[in-house]
Amino acid sequence: MTNSRSTKEVVVISFFWMTTALMIFFALTRTTGSHVAENQDGQNTMYVEQGQSLDVESKIVTYQSILQKNPDSIKALVGLGDLYFDNRRYQEAIPIFLKAAEVDSANVHVENDLGLLYLNTGDSDNALTRFQKALAIDPTHIDSLYYIGVIHQHKGEIAKARETFEQVLASNPPPQLAQKVNQELLKIKNRNNVQ
Repeated sequence: MTNSRSTKEVVVISFFWMTTALMIFFALTRTTGSHVAENQDGQNTMYVEQGQSLDVESKIVTYQSILQKNPDSIKALVGLGDLYFDNRRYQEAIPIFLKAAEVDSANVHVENDLGLLYLNTGDSDNALTRFQKALAIDPTHIDSLYYIGVIHQHKGEIAKARETFEQVLASNPPPQLAQKVNQELLKIKNRNNVQ
């Protein structure tokens, strides 16, 4: 008995093995040396692990050289501040963003990031001030409103926190933020049920 296959069977089997080989190839190339990280806007960004710190340091040097020539360059200040912020170098980012706030006192990005920096360094009073200023500049900046709620919650000001979180939900936030707000409201509800 001979094992003969039709042309159709040969094509299907060949297609199967080629597809399998391609899937393995792409799986290997996607996981070798690169990772996906989420930036502060919730978007995925690719970076190469090897040499990443060199890339960050070279960008820092570039921004610093721009700032030596033009110390009031808001783009360079924000770029350098964001670079420090994204790499958790908060103490280095704060003075850069403070300078940016002097240069452009109506920049909601700068005020919000200052609030986040102060929040990450444990200075909730300065964080609250900066988030409030960001909201004064742009009343639709619901991320700042969310963090104001978080600060109220951590200070034990539960009624203010609940009210703030409900304002965030009323402004139709993106799904990811709405989920975070609902989690915070659930914590408040559970906390009240325990008492």
